[in-house]
Amino acid sequence: MQDKVKTHGKSVKQELQGREAVEAQINAVKSWVRETKEYLGNPTIETDTQLQELKILLAEATSHRESIEKIAEEQKNKYLGLYTILPSEISLQLAEVALDLKIHDQIQEKVQEIEQSKATSQEFSLQIQRVAKDLTTILTKLKAKTDNLVQAKTDQKVLGEELDGCNSKLVELDAAVQTFSEKHGQLGKPLAKKIGKLMELHQQTIRQAESRLSRLNQASSHLEEYNEMLESILKWNEKAKVLVHGNIAWNSASQLQEQYILHQTLLDESEEIDSDLEAMAEKVQCLASVYCTEEMSQQVTQSARETEELRQVTRVRLQSLQDAAKDMKRFEGELRNLQAALEQAQTILTSPEVGRLSLKEQLSHRQRLLSDMESLKPKAQAVQLCQSALRIPEDVVASLPLCHAALRLQEEASQLQHTAIQQCNIMQAGAAVQRARPAVASQAERVHMSHGLLFLALCGLSLAYTQSAANFDSLL
Repeated sequence: MQDKVKTHGKSVKQELQGREAVEAQINAVKSWVRETKEYLGNPTIETDTQLQELKILLAEATSHRESIEKIAEEQKNKYLGLYTILPSEISLQLAEVALDLKIHDQIQEKVQEIEQSKATSQEFSLQIQRVAKDLTTILTKLKAKTDNLVQAKTDQKVLGEELDGCNSKLVELDAAVQTFSEKHGQLGKPLAKKIGKLMELHQQTIRQAESRLSRLNQASSHLEEYNEMLESILKWNEKAKVLVHGNIAWNSASQLQEQYILHQTLLDESEEIDSDLEAMAEKVQCLASVYCTEEMSQQVTQSARETEELRQVTRVRLQSLQDAAKDMKRFEGELRNLQAALEQAQTILTSPEVGRLSLKEQLSHRQRLLSDMESLKPKAQAVQLCQSALRIPEDVVASLPLCHAALRLQEEASQLQHTAIQQCNIMQAGAAVQRARPAVASQAERVHMSHGLLFLALCGLSLAYTQSAANFDSLL
């Protein structure tokens, strides 16, 4: 009996120890279940951390469920071997803990919910990124410059339609994110911030589109006015090139004065060019935000430089023409003075009335004329001085018709004076013969005939001089 009691006591002791061990494991699982329920009631704020922790809990729940299932199987087999049923206490505890471990399904549902929420959030983020990319692309195109205003306005209309499409997407996204945020506050907050920034980008793009449309509408008039001013300047430049590259006609003071007036008129017309160039530069600045103005800026710079160069050349030629006109006018005046003096002397020499005077009276008359003709020398010298003072190219002076006429007038003045001297000598000889004896009357008649022939020669000289004077008048 004692041996049986001892053996039975050991069995009871082992049974108790086994039950204590099972109860300890069950209690540990129950304790974990309680902690897990508390955690599920107060989850971690950060979603990724929460998801990571839930996955750990899910793995632990799976492990605990497998452990409880193993304990239940071992206890069942144990008591089957003893030909008895599983004690109700253990059976009840195992059933309770198995029921508690259904928290595994809750954790799994929570994990799936969070993963689904994250997937939805990521999808929202992708949609926001796509709309942001579309808006950025539109904004980039709106900031791009064009060289074709007609095409730019067409493109602007297309961009406006794309912008309306982005607006529709943004409105739908905003409503969806608001609904999502009501259920998933943690995931909805960053999405709401992104939507806010996206709306700011959308408003910025709208303002840029409206501003660009306004500038495109204004650009047409700016460009038209710019082209009109450029055309006007280019016409002036072409006109100036023709004038300043043309040869100057140096023939007379009147021609020089006409050319002076043309150059002065050209300079007067250029006074508006500076203001036009300033206006063109302003047009370039107004167009710069929407139009490719590099070529226009070069046109303004080149036109300004070319115009100034042409004006400088025109001013130099204007001064030359003014100086030459003054000198030529003085030269022509001295030529007229010399011509008038020659005409007066020639008229006296060839006057028929003088020829009807006595030989003595004619001689006296010729001597006075010869004395008066000494005034031709300073007039001829004045012509020579004016000619040498002409401010025109030396190679032109030699070919001027007026200079040739001046030379002929000087030669004719010298010839006329020489003829007058010869005439006086002949008349002096004739007077000496008249004072001689009457017997030499036939000789006096011959002298008188010679005087008549001399008078006819002077008349021929007069005709030649008259022709020369007519040529001089035509030059003037």
